[in-house]
Amino acid sequence: MGIVERLSQIVSPERVSTHPDQLAVVSQDESTLEGVVPRAVVWAMSAQEISGIVVACRESKTPLTTRGAGSALEGSTIPLADGIVLDLSRMTRVLDFWPEDLQVRVEPGIIYDHLNLKLKDEGLFFPPSPGGSGDIATVGGMVSTNASGIYSIKYGATREYVLALEIITGTGELITLGNRSVKRSSGYNLIDLVAGSEGTLAVISAVTLKLAGLPEGRLQTAYRFEDEISAARAVSEMCRYGLDLAAVEFLDRALIQALNRLKDYGLEETPCLFLEFHGPQPVLQSNSELAESICNDLGGSKLVLADGQRPWEIRHFATDAVKHRKPGYAIIRNDVAFPISTLPEIVAYCHELGREHGLLIHTFGHVGLGLLHALILADRSDPDQWQRANEVNDMIIKKTLQRGGTISGEHGIGLGHKNLFEMEHGPAVALMRGIKNQFDPDNILNPGKIFDP
Repeated sequence: MGIVERLSQIVSPERVSTHPDQLAVVSQDESTLEGVVPRAVVWAMSAQEISGIVVACRESKTPLTTRGAGSALEGSTIPLADGIVLDLSRMTRVLDFWPEDLQVRVEPGIIYDHLNLKLKDEGLFFPPSPGGSGDIATVGGMVSTNASGIYSIKYGATREYVLALEIITGTGELITLGNRSVKRSSGYNLIDLVAGSEGTLAVISAVTLKLAGLPEGRLQTAYRFEDEISAARAVSEMCRYGLDLAAVEFLDRALIQALNRLKDYGLEETPCLFLEFHGPQPVLQSNSELAESICNDLGGSKLVLADGQRPWEIRHFATDAVKHRKPGYAIIRNDVAFPISTLPEIVAYCHELGREHGLLIHTFGHVGLGLLHALILADRSDPDQWQRANEVNDMIIKKTLQRGGTISGEHGIGLGHKNLFEMEHGPAVALMRGIKNQFDPDNILNPGKIFDP
């Protein structure tokens, strides 16, 4: 019996497909990496079904790539040609809710915005917003990449909210990691190992999250600057003075231009900072005043938005604006992270490389965390330009590593930056291979991602 026929016995036959249209959908993610058409896609609805699927794939030595919304940006959900895609997007239930403990247990396919809508009536939320993809990103995918977002400077990244995980290892074994205790000192922290492992260690079938209370008040403001370096220095200064920032987003001049072209916002085309503060009114006021003083000292001034315009709604379209700026061009991206004092230097380096190599580079991101997205537009049909753009991307990452940073602050490694992974981690990669072997001895779970066996 072939693997496709066996899967049809584990789940109902209508939840297994080899139809070309459905295989085309799951062959790629939101990265610009080449898609790969798998052998079949299967939709699981329970941990028991997932376990059966994993056992079947292990016994037939068939690669298995887990997928949620397919919004990954580094190729971590691109399957293998002879492999199976395990789609968890239909596992969307809230399994348990303990509002008095600020905790919830959910299936991995629930969408971030949908979860927060359910929590809102209890005055709670799951804070680490995944930037502009909250309307499609799944909680399982966020855990898989340890995603962070605009509010992570105040509230932290996804990993900090995971109390327990129900997982299926590469042998098909169902295991629960962690519990509902917020503080524990018991054994190895395997939750933090699985969170961020991009589906290479286990399949997540349920997640127990701790939550936060909705803030008493919010204040949003924005500042414009004459140049990118002044804006970056302002962020560094705000962090040094200990401002209680809920969010601080940097958008360079090129990105503002792209946003104006896409949405006709009419924004002044200068580098900007979008800020948000949470708390009672006196705290909002004092933090806002200190932020204004720091921005003014560095040549910044208040950015007045038109009626109905909100900073985060504008920020939401950042990637789309870059994507549509030059028809026929593709994005080569990174999401480097580094010590906050390095931000001005990295921003300057990105723009210097753009000028030197004749490439259009857009820089923006959750810079309060020392995290920067540098999106390079290049023509894939021009081999010389495409190669130059990829080389520049690697140069930005190497510069970041030299300054004590990391290849990825939130998107993960996947296939996109696997070539530089050992440069960051050195001999520790051998330990990671050993851990991978313990969880997945036959190397069937998302093989070839992050690092080679």
